[in-house]
Amino acid sequence: MSSSRRWLSPARLWTFIFGFWLLFLSGALAQFVGSPGMLQLFRLKGLLHTKEAQVEQLKNQVERLELDSELLEKNRIAQQREIRRVLSYTAEDEIIFDFSSEETPKTSNISE
Repeated sequence: MSSSRRWLSPARLWTFIFGFWLLFLSGALAQFVGSPGMLQLFRLKGLLHTKEAQVEQLKNQVERLELDSELLEKNRIAQQREIRRVLSYTAEDEIIFDFSSEETPKTSNISE
């Protein structure tokens, strides 16, 4: 009887309860109890920081696009430049060099 009372001592009981509580909070029992635990919290915080960085990049991109839009609406030179770039038009005093072809030029044999 004394050995069973020693095993159920308050210190061991509290240690068992505290250990189970830590196990529950860690998320190791998530598949059994449905609680995501602290592991999920850390993963979600990391995901939050990643998404906040993406939002900041997108805000910067929107600002650049708004500036480009404003330039294209008001600046005639920017309009002409963009028309030439998109539609491959040239101004009267421009020469276009096309370096985009995949073919290599044929070399001629000068010694012949």
